[in-house]
Amino acid sequence: MMSHLFDAVLFTGLVAAAGLGIAYLIVGFLPAPESTEEHAKVKYRIENFFFGIGGIVVALVLWLGIIFNS
Repeated sequence: MMSHLFDAVLFTGLVAAAGLGIAYLIVGFLPAPESTEEHAKVKYRIENFFFGIGGIVVALVLWLGIIFNS
């Protein structure tokens, strides 16, 4: 019974992390505002891709937690 509750908590974290990761990756591909300088644009993209990949990695780790908990 508690195993199913723990799986539900892991799944909730997985969905949240994957959703945020995918959203950050999408935002990373969008063009930066034109009013910013080139250095700020590159920094903006690197930050978005970093958080996007980080969110996907966290989602994969939670997915492994669900698999090995069963």
